[in-house]
Amino acid sequence: MNPIIENENISFISLYRFLVYVFKKYSKYFILILLLYSTYFFMKPSSYSSQVSFYTNYNESSNFSSLGILGSLGGFSSESNDLRFSVSNYLNSDKLLRQIVEKEYMIGEDKDTLINFWGGNYNKVFSKNPISFLKKIDRRFSLVRTLSTQEKKLLFAKEKLARSINYSEDRRSSLHTIEIKINDNYPSLSKDIVDSVFQSIIKYSTEVTSIKAKEKSHFIQGRLLQIKDDLESAEENMQLFLEKNKNITSPSLILQQERIQRDIMLYSQLYLSLSDQLELSKIDQKDTTSSIFLLDKPETSSYKSGRSLFESLLLIFTFLFSIVLFFEGFKNKKQLFR
Repeated sequence: MNPIIENENISFISLYRFLVYVFKKYSKYFILILLLYSTYFFMKPSSYSSQVSFYTNYNESSNFSSLGILGSLGGFSSESNDLRFSVSNYLNSDKLLRQIVEKEYMIGEDKDTLINFWGGNYNKVFSKNPISFLKKIDRRFSLVRTLSTQEKKLLFAKEKLARSINYSEDRRSSLHTIEIKINDNYPSLSKDIVDSVFQSIIKYSTEVTSIKAKEKSHFIQGRLLQIKDDLESAEENMQLFLEKNKNITSPSLILQQERIQRDIMLYSQLYLSLSDQLELSKIDQKDTTSSIFLLDKPETSSYKSGRSLFESLLLIFTFLFSIVLFFEGFKNKKQLFR
């Protein structure tokens, strides 16, 4: 075995020969491992993904518009007092996860919930991945023993759904993308799930709008009653003032009349403004439109999720070859490096 580095000079011919030597020595092991993985690749459950993308930055000019309120879906808002919620936070919420796993889907020829479909594996500890195996062992012993079988199924179904959701957001354009990846042989299931997630976001956004509109309506109605009383009081003061003062000529009376008139004008303007806002809030209460603008509707990807067979084999071969190369180099370091 000729040295690769000798007296600080690198011999590329020796390096090439060393690489060929390592490859020939371990080639049968490489082939065996790659064949085993190829068999596993074709036998493992197929992985499918579906995604949906939408904008949340549509906004109307009205300050009390429900569409303006929902512009804050991604965490941005033009109004400081708008209700805000993050799509990312909502996707991780128990409200969404429970809602999705409790819904029934067509799985093959049967209709079932994800609680029964996924949660049925809650007691299966063994896993092909050692790390996953250890995590499942730890998780089983960490569970509260008083949980019922149905509660355990619900818990594991929600955890699997949470791991299946991939979310990304472009903060500059407010473009949100949600992708669902599942390792089940049902291509349409991922599409149905991502569609349910999208519909849940729209529904929740409408709930946020309705709650905000109801709060505003209640507040504005209270203010309207108060402003109406103040306006009527100012008008009564003007009536009494005019009845007592038939000839208004003194500067003091003129100034007093102007003050009462300003109060009447101010309360009138406030009353009209609040009346308009009350009507808008009532409209928002009944408004079922949303600021969410769909870009790409939920669709199942034309390609299976994950790496292709060629990419996987190349990655495995590179990893294995690097390990044996390091091992042989360390074992023969005295001959290779002088």
